[in-house]
Amino acid sequence: MPFKKALVLLIWIMVGPLVQAQSAFTYYNTVNSPLPENSVRCITSTTNGTVWIGTDYGLASLDGTSWTVYNTLNSGLPDNAIRSLVVDGNILWAGTFTGGLARYDGSNWTVFNTFNSDLPDDFVRSLSIDNNGKLWVGTIGGLGVYDGSTWTTYNTSNTPLMSINISALCSNATSTYVGTINGGWGIYTNGTWQHFTLANSNLPDNSCLGIVQDGSGTPWLATPANGVSAYVGGIQFLTFNTLTSGITSNSTSCIAYRNVADELWIGSGDAGLIRKSNLLFDSYGTVNSTLPDNVIQSVHVDAQGIVWAGMQVGGLVRIDPNLLSGVDYPLTTQRMNCFPNPAKERLHIELKSGSDACTVSIHCVGGKTIKIIPLAGLNGLATIDVSDLPEGVYHASIQFPNGEQSYTVFVKQY
Repeated sequence: MPFKKALVLLIWIMVGPLVQAQSAFTYYNTVNSPLPENSVRCITSTTNGTVWIGTDYGLASLDGTSWTVYNTLNSGLPDNAIRSLVVDGNILWAGTFTGGLARYDGSNWTVFNTFNSDLPDDFVRSLSIDNNGKLWVGTIGGLGVYDGSTWTTYNTSNTPLMSINISALCSNATSTYVGTINGGWGIYTNGTWQHFTLANSNLPDNSCLGIVQDGSGTPWLATPANGVSAYVGGIQFLTFNTLTSGITSNSTSCIAYRNVADELWIGSGDAGLIRKSNLLFDSYGTVNSTLPDNVIQSVHVDAQGIVWAGMQVGGLVRIDPNLLSGVDYPLTTQRMNCFPNPAKERLHIELKSGSDACTVSIHCVGGKTIKIIPLAGLNGLATIDVSDLPEGVYHASIQFPNGEQSYTVFVKQY
């Protein structure tokens, strides 16, 4: 064997197992890092990779391996209990528990509170920056919008919102989505409000703890009692909970979108972290992973596609999804397309060219076979009747006469 090839082989034998064993999870806590407290309430990041972490006892920034900690003793922070964060270019905005809102430009701190501004309340739960550069501030006493010089406030008297406890915010090019506690969910667009509750729509929960927009522009809601839900237009919401999908908890506390893989990352109040990829759900908790805490208070995806999550007592975790194991299918199995999805009466499955016979097995998310359907003469398209299936997520595995297999995942909806 040539010397160079032998050397490369030797290096791989020595280093290969270490590379393969590299963990997807990196943990930071008060023991192994300068993190000021293990209860991590909120996380955001800059485009250059600096991660900002809000805890119950101070604010921290992590730039690669360098930490900086800010508190009321060494900075202009008005309160050590940080509840919300957002970055606007080089400006950091931090919402606190009792001290109002702080603006930090890298050198100077400016504080807005109910005494020196029209901030609705000094408990700032949520923050968002819209495309016009306006700062949306959700407090327990109403909603404030700051344009750099003046404030506009919204509450139950000048909006259709049924609660002034603003728990979640998300802005896009045209609208701002507003989540409340027990007061429904709202959309503000150019001076006009839309409002959704359990009474006037199929919104699954009148409380919302997190909002994010996916790559197609669809807003997703994390609810404390009924899983996650996508607003699909009109008065319609598509909800994924433990009855209709493979999600492991209905108590969802926060949500983030990972664009590079079209994934949702969801924090729960009792089952750890949940990843939604297409219609499949993976969970990472204390039972099946090294995660030290099942109570997730915040989740964020940075510009590099790294997932960061804050736990109630377990500190901060950095997750590289590229190192996580995916769902295992046999090597001979291929993914097939299906439509419409969600399906109500019939589901059409596109088969590879030349396929004229197959067997379709329908399985629930737990793996139990619901029905087996022999089909023939399909000419590249299988149509199956799903009208008798309850609402939920299903897997359809397709077996061809030559032994090859394919699969698809679909949602049955009434």
